[in-house]
Amino acid sequence: MIWQMRFNVIVGERMTFRQDQFFQAVASRRIPRVRVAGIVVDCGSVLVQQPTDDPSACYAFIGGEYELGDTFETRLKKEFEEETNVRLVECEYLFCVENHFRHRGNAIQPAEHFFLVKLDRRDAESHEPHLRQHWIPIAELASADLRPHIVRDALIDGTYLTSRYLLQKEG
Repeated sequence: MIWQMRFNVIVGERMTFRQDQFFQAVASRRIPRVRVAGIVVDCGSVLVQQPTDDPSACYAFIGGEYELGDTFETRLKKEFEEETNVRLVECEYLFCVENHFRHRGNAIQPAEHFFLVKLDRRDAESHEPHLRQHWIPIAELASADLRPHIVRDALIDGTYLTSRYLLQKEG
């Protein structure tokens, strides 16, 4: 069954300098960005990451841009190994999020492929000084700025296990 959900994106939120530069670079390419990301759920919590230079910045799922020569699974494994001290031991494709939003007036359109991920251990630490990993209890996700919000909301209501397609559009 395909689930299609529409949510508004809040525009103009505070971003770190690094995030701002990143989104400007993505927008300048003027093409959709293909990304893979892992949803790690363990003991009622979800693993996310956040920039260290601004503790009020949004949380994000661990993942990265799909690159030439990758499969979704090899890219996801590389991202976890590059960004953390944990290794991906199992992953299952969940859904694609078509995510439309604007950054400083420029259209950004990632196609984000999400996987349910199992890791070799729970004590995730960052390999990258600009990122820090956190475990957030699912019961507290509603108050967390975890992007994309549509995935956060699917984790809260449990539909992340049955959804195959999510659409997040601005406005």
